Parts: sequence; C-alpha cells; structure tokens
Amino acid sequence: MLAPIELEPIKAGQEKLERVFGNAYAFSIPSYQRPYAWEAEHAQALLSDIVDAMDQALAAPKEPITYFLGSIVLIKAPGAPRSQVVDGQQRLTTLTILLAVLRDLSDASKQVSRHRFVCEAGDADTGAVERPRMTLRKKDAEYFRLNIQEMGSTGTDATPLARNGAQRCVAINCAFYRRKLSEWTPERRDALMRFLLQRCYLVIIAVENVDVAHRVFTVLNARGLDLTPTDILKADLLERAVDETEEEDLASRWEAMEEIVGRERFVELFQNVRMIFQKEKPRRRLDIDFPRVVPAFAHPSAFVRTLLEPIGDQYRLLMNRPAFEERYGEAAAKRLAHLQRLDNGDWLAPALRFLWNDGKPGVEHVELFMRKLETLAYFLFLSRADINARISRYAALIRDIEDASASPGAKGEPTWSGRSVALSHAEQTTMLAILDEDVYEKTRVRLPLLLRLDGEVSGKGATYATDVVTIEHVLPQNPEPNGDWTKTFAASDRAAWTHKLANLVLLDRRANSSARNWDFATKKARYFATRQGVSPFALTTGVIYAEDWTPARLEKRQTELKRALAKTWDIPFPPNDATPP
Repeated sequence: MLAPIELEPIKAGQEKLERVFGNAYAFSIPSYQRPYAWEAEHAQALLSDIVDAMDQALAAPKEPITYFLGSIVLIKAPGAPRSQVVDGQQRLTTLTILLAVLRDLSDASKQVSRHRFVCEAGDADTGAVERPRMTLRKKDAEYFRLNIQEMGSTGTDATPLARNGAQRCVAINCAFYRRKLSEWTPERRDALMRFLLQRCYLVIIAVENVDVAHRVFTVLNARGLDLTPTDILKADLLERAVDETEEEDLASRWEAMEEIVGRERFVELFQNVRMIFQKEKPRRRLDIDFPRVVPAFAHPSAFVRTLLEPIGDQYRLLMNRPAFEERYGEAAAKRLAHLQRLDNGDWLAPALRFLWNDGKPGVEHVELFMRKLETLAYFLFLSRADINARISRYAALIRDIEDASASPGAKGEPTWSGRSVALSHAEQTTMLAILDEDVYEKTRVRLPLLLRLDGEVSGKGATYATDVVTIEHVLPQNPEPNGDWTKTFAASDRAAWTHKLANLVLLDRRANSSARNWDFATKKARYFATRQGVSPFALTTGVIYAEDWTPARLEKRQTELKRALAKTWDIPFPPNDATPP
C-alpha cells in the first residue's frame, strides 16, 4: 500500500503583460539554459500575430479580443518576485526588446512611464532598488542591459558590439522592431503598447522546486499519443454518417489513409487542405476551422472519397521522392528534393492543389509546375519573407490554379503560370543581389543554398549518403597575419570575398579547425579531397582542380555560380565567356 505524501504545490494562472513586467516578477535565466536564439523571422512572426489581434480589437472595440502568448514555467516562491525561467526565455526576452523599442520611440513624457516595464525604478521610501525586469545569462546580461534595457539604448545599432550568437540575435531583432515601428504613427505605437499591456497575457506556471519545474516542462513538451486535431475531426465526421454501415466504411478508409501518411504528417495534411480552402493565415484551432472552411466536410462519404483519399495520395508522393519520381519523372523529383531542404513547408499547399486539381497530370505539366514553384519558394526563402508574405503569395497561386482554364496561355504555358508564381523583374534582381551578399552569415540560408547550388553544378540533382555536411571557407576567415593568404589577398579583398558563395565549399565530414588556415595547395590535397582524390560535392571538386585561389578567380567563380542558379530559376543573366567553375 502506498503511503500518503505531500505534493509539491504548483501555482498556475494567466497574467496580463502589465503584471508580468511588473513588481511581482524579477525574471532571470539560469546558467544551464541555452542562450537566446530567436532569429528575425521569429520576432517578425510574434509582432505580426500581435498586430493582427490588435487590429481585430480596434475594429471591434466592444469585443473582448485578447492574444495568448503561451505558457512559461518558473521556479518561484510565493510572494517573492525572484523568478528563474525554466521555459519561456525566448518569448520573455523578445517581448522585453519590443517594449524597450516602444519606450524609446515614445516622446519624452511617456518614456519614463514606459521604462518601468523594462526596469523597476528605485524607491528610497520603500527600499526598492532599480533593477531590470529580466536578467539574461551571465554572458549576455550586461550586453542586454546596456543595449536594450537602458533608456534610449535601442536607437543605436548594437550589432557590431555583439560577441556571440545570442547577442547578435538580440541586436538583429531590436533593429527589426526599431525599423518596423519607426514607420508607424505615434498613435498606432501607443495603441500597440496599450494592447500589449492590457490585452496580451501569459499562463504562468510557478513551482518552488527545480526538479518539479523540469518535470512540468517535460510534460508540457512531451510528444506522446495525445489526442490530435484529426482525432477530433474524425469523431466529428463519423457523427455525420447516415448509418452504421457508412460509419464503419468511413472509419476504415480514414484509418487506412492515416496509416499510409503517418500520424504526425496526417495533421500536416489537414493543415495544408485547410490552407487550400482558407487561403489565409489560420486564426483558430484546426479542429474548429476545418469544418467551417472545407465545405465537403459536411458530406462525409464525398469528403473521404473525392478529397481526402486523392489528395492524401498526392501528399504521400510529395513526402516520398522515389515514389514521386516513379510517377512524375526525374526532373520534377529533383525540384521536389530541393523544396524539401527549405526551412518551411508552406509550398506544400499549392503543390497539393495542383496535383489534386489535375487528378493525374502529365509528366511535362508537373515538371513545369515544380520548376516554377521551386523558383518561387527559393525566392521567398532567400529573401527571408515572413510567414504572412509566404501565405499571401501561395494563396494567390492556389487561386490561379483553381481559376486556370484547360487552354494554354499566350506563350503556350497554362494560365496558372502567371504573376503569382512567376518572379517579377524586381524580384529577379533581388534574388541575384542576395546571391552576391555574404551568404555564410545567413545561418538558416547557407546550407540549403549551397546544396541547391551543388545540385545544379553537378547536374545530377545531388543527394548524398552522408548525414554530415559542413560548410568550409577556402580563403580562411582568420588567416595567419604573415601567411600565404595575407600575401595573396589584401585586407579589402578578404573582407569582400571571405563569406561569398565563391569562397565556400561542402565537406562530408566534421570541420577540422587545425586545417582552416592551411595554404591553398595543402588544403586541396589534405582537406578538400578524399582518399580517392575526389569529393562527392561538385562545388568542392571545382576547387580541388583550381590552380590557384585569387581575387580574380573568385570573381570569375562567383559569376559562374550565379549564372548556374539564374539559369535553373529562369532569371536573365548577362552572358560572358567564362568557363564553368
């Protein structure tokens, strides 16, 4: 028999940001936590979602419209403000940056009042000392205090002062919020400040014991076989069946499709079907939205037979390159492989709509569609378009697919291949300009882009057996002061070329720090080549066979690499007589 025990108390409740960033809490990040890592796209998404909710609230001022920012887990004793953040660091830090930028963009009369949400003011009468509302890890706390929390500090770009990735993320997100909100009127910024403090809230889970806090965090983030939105939708659908026989048939068909696709991906399939019909960013849970926006769901048998099964079959192919290639050909499958490397799957909805729309389209039509879709997807990826921009563009493409007639357009192409999928001249120019930037500094972009480029240079679509692919610089990032590299490259040339496409190669093994500063000949022979004397990557092989590595060669190589991508993406490129890299 189990003996009775006293359970550790857990306090949970929702709090407005006005109170979250008030005297009841003094947040700190324990040293064991990972550093701040939200990039600009995360900061953009947070602001975009908050602004969407704010605009809805402004349009309906009498409606109780709020915005839920999620839950955070704290180690906190009752009645004491000291709060160690176990889960929620990224959101709290980003919200602090946003509040600091709004503070610094305010007029002088409001700055002092708004500063109290970033730093607690000292009070001699009560004994309170001035302190920041949030303290980052020891490595980053001072940087955050000086460049975010001090009044007026967000007006200066702190990126050059960043000493690590966390500080760089802080600076980049601060600069984004400053740039974005500077375009607003003071009245609209005031409205955002009020909405943040009065209508945005967090659920705060506070425990006194670190072990309990970690167990709560684990449970909240566990991936078990919990009820999914599609489980709820299945129950809803079966309730609509006309009789027991139809119910059994529908359940069998539904479960067979779920097994083929996989439980987690089955939810993703439904999310993409919702996007096809809704054509905008979802604002409600999937199980609530889906019956509302997908008319066929009201007719269970027709939904399963004419929508779920055929579109599920196409989704399965999009998740399985060999099966996709068997049905639609090698050229289309190569494009699919490149799409699968991107850091988002928003392209899936228009791909599904096209394949489902045509039933079993011909190989040539699928090849053309995948070529254009991949070009658009890489433009949105390279330009770091946020989720709202991506959804808007893909929704327009879905509409074009649905509106397309059977007859070809003026140039012999189908009518869906119009402006929603084709890049404008300005977008083509932007895409080429991005390729000339320091792509190595774009952490989320660089590996997919280099793999995409390698596939084009190799002409094989390039898939690799290795699980480890690293990016290496030919010209080192930090060459020896008096070595061969500094003799060949002036300081200005090193600054111009170090992080460019032309200077980067791929390796199928982990980085070797001792090899990075070797001279060019040694690097080629001992680092870039394999035991067989070649590399599996075409980009790297081109370097191995180069006689030297100079600014002139880099300039020539950069042009040819850009030309290779421009050709595959149907972007006009000035001709020259240079040989391939």
